[in-house]
Amino acid sequence: MIAGLAYGVIAVALAVGLALCVLALADRRPITYLLGGILLVELAALVQAVATVVLLIRGERPAEPATFTGYALTTVLVAPLGGMWALSEKTRWGTLAAGVACLTVAILTVRLRQVWG
Repeated sequence: MIAGLAYGVIAVALAVGLALCVLALADRRPITYLLGGILLVELAALVQAVATVVLLIRGERPAEPATFTGYALTTVLVAPLGGMWALSEKTRWGTLAAGVACLTVAILTVRLRQVWG
């Protein structure tokens, strides 16, 4: 796993997640920032997934392949699901759900680094 890329994903996901949580606590629902932030987090997660697939093709393997695969799939799926929840929930809780989804991507990326070894 590429360390610099993983740290970039963590930084983006933390920044967007914390910003969305602060906006939710302020009872604000900025659709443009919400969608843009989630798109940025998802793009970072997808770039990481593609880079990981390339490393797997080249012969590198994680210490626990099944666990790594589960975390990797969840990392790619959680941000869009949080975004859909935020769009369907018209209160501050939708924005908070999107923020928590982005923070989850950061945590899962840390865990991916640990499992990769």
